[in-house]
Amino acid sequence: MKNIILLFIISITLSACKSTGEVKNKKADNIAITSTGEKPLLLRQPYLQMVRPTTTTITWKTNDLADNCLVVFNQIDKQNKKVVKGSLVNHEGNKFNEVVLTNLKPSTTYTYSIYSNGHLLASGKDYHFTTAPNHKNKAFTFYALGDIGAKEGQSFAIEPATRITELNQKPDFGLGLGDIVYPKGESKNYDNHLFKPFQEVFKNIPFYPVAGNHDWLSDPEKNFEKEWSLPGNEHYYSFSYSNTLFIGLDSSDGGFYQIEEQLAWLKQTLKENKNSFDWIIVYLHHNGKSCTYKNDYEHVKSLYTVFANNKVDLVLNGHAHTYERLKAYDEFGNVDNTINNQSNYNNLKNRFISITIGAGGKINKKWKADPSNPENCKDGSIVAHSEHVPSFGLISINHKKLIFKGINSYTGETFDTFSITKN
Repeated sequence: MKNIILLFIISITLSACKSTGEVKNKKADNIAITSTGEKPLLLRQPYLQMVRPTTTTITWKTNDLADNCLVVFNQIDKQNKKVVKGSLVNHEGNKFNEVVLTNLKPSTTYTYSIYSNGHLLASGKDYHFTTAPNHKNKAFTFYALGDIGAKEGQSFAIEPATRITELNQKPDFGLGLGDIVYPKGESKNYDNHLFKPFQEVFKNIPFYPVAGNHDWLSDPEKNFEKEWSLPGNEHYYSFSYSNTLFIGLDSSDGGFYQIEEQLAWLKQTLKENKNSFDWIIVYLHHNGKSCTYKNDYEHVKSLYTVFANNKVDLVLNGHAHTYERLKAYDEFGNVDNTINNQSNYNNLKNRFISITIGAGGKINKKWKADPSNPENCKDGSIVAHSEHVPSFGLISINHKKLIFKGINSYTGETFDTFSITKN
C-alpha cells in the first residue's frame, strides 16, 4: 500500500474536520476527539506492519463512511498520550484506514486505540505493539508459515493463530511464505480467509508476507499489494531485526517475478550485508530440491550457489502443504553425509538449511510423507525430518545461537527441533 500520507502528531488535542452534526466527546484520558457523522463499521481489526525501531504502521478497514482516521497511543508505562492522524485508501467499495507512527523509542511497548470519523472503533489492553531494537544484541523470536488462508470450512488457519497467541514468549514478528489467500489471492477473500482467524495475532505482531503462485492468480498490484505495506517494491525486499537480515523473494509461479532484476538485487543485497549480520534468512514460496509431492523448481535450485557463498543460514518456503526439513546443502544442493547429528549444527560453512513449512491452513490429505518413496524424490537421504501435520515454524535467535522448532498447529507440541551455533 504505497499511497500513504502521514499528517501530523498532536500530544493533547485533535479537532476533526468541521461538518454538520459534529459531537465533541470528552475522553477519560483527557484527549478531546471530535466525532463527525455516522460511526463507520469496522470490517477488519487493526493489523501491524513495518514495526521498525522508531516507526510503526497500523491499518484497519472500514466501510466507505470513513472520512478521516487517527490513532491515540502511549508508552505502556507512561501517561502522556499522543494522537496521530492518518490517511484513507479506497479499495473495492471500502476504505483502508492507515496511520504511520514516527519518532518512537526502540524496543519499547506502546498501547493504542483506533478512531474513524472521531468514533472509537477498538481499544484496550490487548491492543499493543513493541518496536524493533536499534542494536544487534537483542534476542528475539519469530514464526513462519505458508499456504494459509483457505476457504472457510476447509481451512484450519485459526489453529496456528491460536497456538501463537498461547505461546509463553510471544514472537516479535511473523513471516508469510506465500499463498497467503486462496483460491486466487483476491482482496475480497482476505478478511474471511486470513484476517479473521489471525486477528488476535496481527493486532500485536507485525507480519511480513511474500506472494505465492495462488496470490499471482489475481493481479498483485490490485490485491496483494493493496493489503500490505511492505519494504521496497513489496514483491522482493529485505529488513533487519537485531543481528539478522531477512530477505523476502517473489517466486511468482516458480519462474520468479522480474527474474533478472530480482536476482541482481538479491546478489547486491547479500554482497552489501555479507559481514554485517550474524544470521541471514531467505524466505520465498517455492521449493528447490525436496521430497514432497511438488516438483523441484530449477529457478530456486539455481540460487543455491548464491545462498551457500553468501552466508545464508536458512531458506524457508511453503508451496507443498506439509512440513519437511532438509539436511544442510552446499552450493550444488549436495548434503554432507559425514554429519551424523542433524539436531545440533556447529559452524555450518558455505551450507544452508532449507525447510518447507506449507501447512499453515491447508494440508494434502491424499499424500503421505515418505522420503524413501521414489515417487517423492530420487534421494530420500536429503531429508532430516518430515512430518505431515498442520504446522508452523518458531525460530529463536540469541546472539550466535539459532533454535528452530516445528510446532503442531492443533496440539502446540514440538515435533522437530534443531539448533545452529556459531563461534
